[in-house]
Amino acid sequence: MSLSAENRDQLALNTSSVGADAGLSDIRTSQPDPYASHLANESGGVVSTEDIYDNRGQLLIRRHAEIDLRRAQLLLQHRLIKPLEEQVQVKDSLTNASFFVEYSRFLESHRDIFAAQRHLRFARQLEQLIQGMNLPSVLAQKMTVMKLRLPEQFQKALFSSWLAALIAREMDLGKEGIYAAFIAGLTHDIGFLHISPEILNKKGEASVNDWRAIQSHVVIGQMVLKGYPELPDTVARAVLEHHERCDGTGYPTAKDESSLSVIGQIIAMSDALQALRMGVFAKTGRNLRDALPFLRLNSNTHFYDIYRVSVDILRKSGLEPTPVAHPQGNSQYVPLIVKRIDYLKQAVGSIKSIAKTLSGIESGPKGKVAARTFDHVLNGITTSGMARDELLGWVELIDDSIDDSILLEINEIELMQNELIWQITSAQRTFNAFLERECNVDSQLQATLRMHNEQLRDSLEKLRQR
Repeated sequence: MSLSAENRDQLALNTSSVGADAGLSDIRTSQPDPYASHLANESGGVVSTEDIYDNRGQLLIRRHAEIDLRRAQLLLQHRLIKPLEEQVQVKDSLTNASFFVEYSRFLESHRDIFAAQRHLRFARQLEQLIQGMNLPSVLAQKMTVMKLRLPEQFQKALFSSWLAALIAREMDLGKEGIYAAFIAGLTHDIGFLHISPEILNKKGEASVNDWRAIQSHVVIGQMVLKGYPELPDTVARAVLEHHERCDGTGYPTAKDESSLSVIGQIIAMSDALQALRMGVFAKTGRNLRDALPFLRLNSNTHFYDIYRVSVDILRKSGLEPTPVAHPQGNSQYVPLIVKRIDYLKQAVGSIKSIAKTLSGIESGPKGKVAARTFDHVLNGITTSGMARDELLGWVELIDDSIDDSILLEINEIELMQNELIWQITSAQRTFNAFLERECNVDSQLQATLRMHNEQLRDSLEKLRQR
């Protein structure tokens, strides 16, 4: 599985603290910058605008040199005296006119989003936002590189900026607030350009260190964006906070509702819905309206006004829920849901055992976030009724003749189960980080925690099976 696809979508939907500090030294100059890998390609189009020196004063590349693959490899071996993006120029960098073309293409290729925009009468305002953009040249350069080198991420940026601006409009934040949400949504994942492609495209399960590197994109993004007078003051902070959550289960610093900005939480919502619509739903034919079950399960993780407005947008979108058949026949849905209810019960037992043990020991930041995240998961399972015997009884009464109305109800159950699986996976990832980096209890207690963790891992493996 590639981190650039499902795992990164999961990262957007579910968060875990990495304990990062927004005051860290600039990662772009404190170590070799992977941005060189994204810049370089066989077709050229990137040149240095000045002599490029490493942090010891050694000349690496002269002014006006093309950044080809060989020179990119050279840059990857050195720390630089200043950020690389400030020393290069990309040919045919995106302009407001070309951004308008990209948004138009995006909307035309996603008919549900296009229909929602028309129904909500947002087309003219979106056009004005694009025409009025005042992106610094460095950011236009980086979005151009994202379009060329991380095209899926670029498409997600278009969606996130579109939805963030729409949410801001529905919240009556005024022109400045809408524009800030739009720009923050467009640039919120710009930090991915400074993460190694080897990590972003890694196959298989990501290690704790892989996730830590990927989660650093919020801190890098803030570093890239701060200091530009052309940008609203709220943009850099919003990018830093877009994986924070109101219940303190987010990252990089596990802030709670009292410490978070409105624009940052608008981007958090648009990014989460982007991960669903552009990632999970794209594979099944579901539309944006089908995200309502996800919103209900996450109502306490976002500002209430943002949650309420997002629900209203989906309900007023003019879209209808999408009945999605099981790939092997609808008769397979009942045994699938029945098995998942049983495995969810098993997972609940493991989570409760872990949570009880965590409450009795002294833990650091990762342990505290893991405990909060497990509490959030348990609350979601309880309030959704996804592990109740009553749901099991209803499902077992369904016969093989499933019409669209029953199919839609089954689809909603499956969507909520999928979301809970992601939440459990995220909680376990945070717990794994605690076990590897912070767990200082005696060996017997460690063995108990690891046993419960393995039981939870086993339940998750079963839950993921279709």
